[in-house]
Amino acid sequence: MKHLLTSLCAAVALIAGSQAIAQDQPGVVFTEEVETVVTVRGVHHINRTVTVEDPDGERITIKLPDESQNLYQIAPGDKFKVRFAQAVAVGLLAPGEEPSAGVGEAMKLAPKGETPGGVMVRVVQVSGKIEAIDYDQRIILVRGPAGNLREFVVSDMVQRFDELMVGDVVGLQVTEALAMEMIKQ
Repeated sequence: MKHLLTSLCAAVALIAGSQAIAQDQPGVVFTEEVETVVTVRGVHHINRTVTVEDPDGERITIKLPDESQNLYQIAPGDKFKVRFAQAVAVGLLAPGEEPSAGVGEAMKLAPKGETPGGVMVRVVQVSGKIEAIDYDQRIILVRGPAGNLREFVVSDMVQRFDELMVGDVVGLQVTEALAMEMIKQ
């Protein structure tokens, strides 16, 4: 499953395309991966949702895609191994670039009758103009293409953060992947 997750992340990143990020400007790719076991607490077949609980007691409801064919095999009490990975690429766009947004998605689900599980990957690309910077807290406030404001904490891995300026247009590409595999009981 881990190799499938890595392959899908790479494929979706290529499918989604990339914005023209100037190579000599501040930028970083930051990745994070978390693995845990969740317990199914509820299944709603009509709405195609499954509510799961993590070891800390936090519950989340997941909407399953129509392509998911094994919902009938899932019941409260079932356990799933879950791996969530996120990669964020941040960089200044080439001079003259305008704010924009785009989304790409891919999934690979278990065939009908097999153990429920699969991988879903989503890539969101957005760019926007820096409206404010807190250099001490490493926070930028970005106005997106729809005019909305969003705050981003910039990782310490961005070595040239101090070179960012109000008015710069930055590009963000966020790749999120979720892999789930039922644990046989």
